[in-house]
Amino acid sequence: MNKSTVSDVNLFAVETQQCPYDAYQVLREEAPVYLCPTTGMYVISRFDDVKQILTDDVNFSNQTKMMGDDQQLSPRQQKVVDLFEAEGWLPAPTLAGRDDPDHKAIRAVYNEAFRPKRVAELDDEVRDLAFQLIDDFIESGHCEWVSQFAVPLPLVIIGRQMGADAGDMWRIKEWTQAFFHRISLMLDEEAELETVRKEIEAQHYFQPIFEKLRRSPDDSLLSVLVNSVIANWGRPLNDNELHAEMMADTFVGGSETTTNAISAGVKLLIENKDIWQQLKAYPDRYLNNFIEEVLRLESPVQGLMRSTKREVTISGITIPAGSLLNIRYAAANRDTDRFERAATIDLERKSAGGHMAFGAGKHHCLGAPLARRELYWAFRALLERIDDLWFAPDKNTFSYHPHYLLRSLQELHIEFKPA
Repeated sequence: MNKSTVSDVNLFAVETQQCPYDAYQVLREEAPVYLCPTTGMYVISRFDDVKQILTDDVNFSNQTKMMGDDQQLSPRQQKVVDLFEAEGWLPAPTLAGRDDPDHKAIRAVYNEAFRPKRVAELDDEVRDLAFQLIDDFIESGHCEWVSQFAVPLPLVIIGRQMGADAGDMWRIKEWTQAFFHRISLMLDEEAELETVRKEIEAQHYFQPIFEKLRRSPDDSLLSVLVNSVIANWGRPLNDNELHAEMMADTFVGGSETTTNAISAGVKLLIENKDIWQQLKAYPDRYLNNFIEEVLRLESPVQGLMRSTKREVTISGITIPAGSLLNIRYAAANRDTDRFERAATIDLERKSAGGHMAFGAGKHHCLGAPLARRELYWAFRALLERIDDLWFAPDKNTFSYHPHYLLRSLQELHIEFKPA
């Protein structure tokens, strides 16, 4: 078989998204700063380059929608705006899409909401839910791991903190899934507008919760977001800002990505039974490193966007001011110049947490500590409740949702021997 070249790489191709790692290798080796011919954006794939961009806020910006000379909305974008304004609340820029000083001001509120003491207080709740979810299906000897465990664990935890009723979790999943697909860059216009309608449903669900918390604050994470006054703004987040944060940074950032890591981890364990045996024998020694290796190898966030504030040079390539960059965390996380045996799980890897799955710099994922605790208890419960596990015969396609930015296994049917 002939080796792929840069001309063969198409990260928008669904077949490439099913397993993008060969394409990433080609980009790292042949075009680490790749000008995508169909979009005009630069794809960045080497670890050092990705880290440079993430940690340099002098030359690079998180604000990507208004870069360049043409700030006119396309007809399709205008339809999205009109629909939000007519039926719901037009989402404001999110935390992830802001630069300082606004980013610093809003992040201070999130830092309070996700402070270590608050995350520690959730630990028992996460542990108990993880064991409960497994115990609900343990006697059957089989499950669809994504829907029966990987989805509900982080969704229920963040949902409780967001004031949602326990009986509404699958409605919320439908809304977050719609947002997930809306940001995939893979939808046609009609499908995108349908996802907007789903997001507006979510807005009308949460709006009364915002208003109730304004009248009667409580100790939930959402109450902190609703009522905290933003430094230098002299006011809390408004409705448009809250709805944007709820869907993007809180629910999708706080549940969808963790779901995808939990799903990926079990698939890796079945494919690497030597790793499963090591974890079973020495969970205290190896579990935390296993979690970091899952995050590195199967980065739930494959890549995000940045823009250039001024002309810059990366890996010898000059990029004009106002250019859009797609920084591929997942490609950086398998860079052989950074990681020995980069495509392999190594439970003895030194500094295993030195990957890019949670980003870097000022925009490092603030939910990372909670995500790590959810991953810890997910795999700990699995190790304690199950002696062995395998793919259910003839039930898996191992298909991933079409998505340019995120990596999400659609379903995973497994069978197992209970402990």
